[in-house]
Amino acid sequence: MASEDEMMMDDNISCSILSTTTKHSSVLSSSSNNSPKSSITTTTSNKRKLILVIEGYHLQLKNFSKDGSLKFWRYANRACRVLLHTNMKNEFIRYGGKSPVHSHLPDTSASEIRNLREAMRRWTENETTPLQQIAEQEVRQALLTAEALTVLPGINNMGMVLVFSCHNLTHHRRKIIPPLPQSSSFSIPESYTRDYSDKDRLLLHDSADPTFQLKQSGNIRSEGR
Repeated sequence: MASEDEMMMDDNISCSILSTTTKHSSVLSSSSNNSPKSSITTTTSNKRKLILVIEGYHLQLKNFSKDGSLKFWRYANRACRVLLHTNMKNEFIRYGGKSPVHSHLPDTSASEIRNLREAMRRWTENETTPLQQIAEQEVRQALLTAEALTVLPGINNMGMVLVFSCHNLTHHRRKIIPPLPQSSSFSIPESYTRDYSDKDRLLLHDSADPTFQLKQSGNIRSEGR
């Protein structure tokens, strides 16, 4: 009897384990199928390419389906073999790829950093506002989490955040400012002829431009520009 009871107990345990495993697999499959309920947001890479963000994971466009009706997205972490399928409007359809399991943890702070940098870049390229002012205002408005602040290289305090941000924004600012003149023969951009508020005249006299010349120029040299 004891032997039969032990056998029955072993069978019950085996059935219980099998049932639990089946339910677990079902949950994983159900989770994968129900993923469309997870919201998809967007951000941009350093090269300003679109990135999809879903549950803290970042995906970059890989290619399109042959009929052009689907987009295939792969994770920024190339070790992860999971693929995301979306329609042409970047709406979730399903997961694919060689493995349904992520090989890495999500990075929720990466989106904060990317969005912050893109906001500063747009401001820098469209206005001549001092870089430190841009960095300070954007960093404060972003309300970065402690995790996001630790991701920024060399960041320990707000002062270092501004130094780091200004250093990176200088490259983008150069795209909208004219190059330094190499001689006296150069044109002054119109935006530099008025004050910061674009209200009052800033350039009072330019001997090479009749538009900007004083009526009484006795103190201005007659030779040269």
